[in-house]
Amino acid sequence: MKRAFFCCMMLLFLAAASHARQQSNVGARFSASPAAATEPDHASSTHEFLPSVAESAAQQAPPKSDPAPKPKRKLDADLSGFDVSDDKSGKKVSSMLGGSRSAAIPSATLLAPHRAKLYGSAADFSWTFGGHAEGYILVVTDEDENQILRQQLKDTRFRLDSLPKGLQPGETYYWRVQVLPNTLASEPLEFVTVSAQERQAIDRALAAIPAADPYEAGLARARLFTEHRLWFDALGAYNDLIAKYPDRPQSYEDRGTVYSQIAATKPLGEADLATAAKLSQTKTP
Repeated sequence: MKRAFFCCMMLLFLAAASHARQQSNVGARFSASPAAATEPDHASSTHEFLPSVAESAAQQAPPKSDPAPKPKRKLDADLSGFDVSDDKSGKKVSSMLGGSRSAAIPSATLLAPHRAKLYGSAADFSWTFGGHAEGYILVVTDEDENQILRQQLKDTRFRLDSLPKGLQPGETYYWRVQVLPNTLASEPLEFVTVSAQERQAIDRALAAIPAADPYEAGLARARLFTEHRLWFDALGAYNDLIAKYPDRPQSYEDRGTVYSQIAATKPLGEADLATAAKLSQTKTP
């Protein structure tokens, strides 16, 4: 009887031990399961991912550049430098196209500095004459009095669209005007063509002017010529602007500032500045 009881107890003990081992193995397998071991922490990974994306975008973003400077709306009142006279200026050249000059014979007044620079793109040569004239002849010569240009005109202005072949970079030339029917020309003034190096710099600057707004492009062109002290070219550019946009005060103000730099054209400068002021008042609400 006791032996039977003892056998039953041993069987129960072994069954309980076997069950405990099975439960332990299941727990171990669950804890070692790859799915359980690699289960992502979504909140943590998202938190770590977002800063890295922001940092990467900041690193890849191009550096901010300074905004392009706005063009100056007014020219300096003092634009000295249009007259480039030097020790070689003032060479005596003949004003005769036949005959000799007398004080009693009136001549044209040339509207330019004694010695000006010329680029030669839509450049305007102009003059005045108070008496009777049947026309004018503009003559350009070199230092040896060789004629390079001779043009008969009805008006007191000549437009030089491009440099004649006879004009060389950096050389000095003379221009004068004969009032018809007189046989004599005015006392000549000088101009010097820009050097090849300066011409290249001006060409590059002109090519870089934005063309979206025709008026602003024309104003930038005129101001570029002004910065290089190109008297004939600057006035040609401003004359074109005023002809196309007669109600824009800035063009008159700029041209008036250029005119005011020499005595011969100062009255023209005052007239332009007065026109600019009047137009500005008209546009003011």
